[in-house]
Amino acid sequence: MSIQEMFRLAFVAGAVLLAPLGLQAQDALQDHSCTVGAAGGFVSPFGKDGNNFNLGWTLQAGGGFAVIRPPEPHHGVALYITANYMYAKLGATSAALTAAKTADPTLASATSAHGSFSAVTVDPTVRFPLSRRVGPYASGGFGWFRRDVGFNGVNAASLLESSASTLDRVASNSGVFDLGGGINIGLTHNGGLMVYTEVRVYRGAAINSTTTLLPVSAGLRW
Repeated sequence: MSIQEMFRLAFVAGAVLLAPLGLQAQDALQDHSCTVGAAGGFVSPFGKDGNNFNLGWTLQAGGGFAVIRPPEPHHGVALYITANYMYAKLGATSAALTAAKTADPTLASATSAHGSFSAVTVDPTVRFPLSRRVGPYASGGFGWFRRDVGFNGVNAASLLESSASTLDRVASNSGVFDLGGGINIGLTHNGGLMVYTEVRVYRGAAINSTTTLLPVSAGLRW
């Protein structure tokens, strides 16, 4: 799947999340002046790593503050600056593991492999209040990205290590671009805690330019 197709997929998924746009914007609830949240979900790899890894899981957390926020009692579009952390773990495909073992004989005893991905980004975020409880948002930015691949296998047990061990690790660091959107749904009419669901795309830069991840998550936000 090409990067253009991947972004189209993200757009379609985002459109599904933003379906409540038909709700009336009257009496919209104003967002907080600061925000914090955490979520979990699944992540799908695309590009070259789409052939190297299977579907995996992700954890995300972040927070920030409003830089443009209509004064009370007015309600309207708000702009936030947020810092976000994403962690994802995906198991390697059997074909990718076989190829790696063929390329490096020292990995001959490897029985599995996995990829761990971490990203820290700064994301301007625009929120659009629609009703007392519903508010979609869109965000995107840039930050730091780490791709870490570990190979697991079995060695002879010794006094210093068990029989199961990590045979080798390969890590690379680079920049990353991210783009996404989602929807906040308040749990009460008076603001406070919200549930949210989100689709986001991470595209590694430089040495990690072959890595594209699409996490879909849900969680709690204040």
